[in-house]
Amino acid sequence: MPPTESANPETSTNLALDMVGRAYLALALLYETAHPGEFTEVQQKIRTFVQDNFRIIEETSRSETLGADTVAGANRLVNSVLAEVENRIATMVRPSRHGRDQTVI
Repeated sequence: MPPTESANPETSTNLALDMVGRAYLALALLYETAHPGEFTEVQQKIRTFVQDNFRIIEETSRSETLGADTVAGANRLVNSVLAEVENRIATMVRPSRHGRDQTVI
């Protein structure tokens, strides 16, 4: 049985956000691994950018082109991804600066 037209776009949106979120998490972990301690500043800039864009979307969607639930749901999903990235980065075990300069035999 095919999904209803109203459920299909919501499912597609959730799937797309999930895929983007997973890709972002992977890139964030790689960045932090390559540049220990530097991702916090980058993450704050990204969070500010995302929040500004959701504010703009909410203001422009009052014309009913986007449902309030759609914008709120997307905002929750994106913020949960950003929070997960922050938590993962905070709990990463990073080699000490001293340890990174030593060769393990």
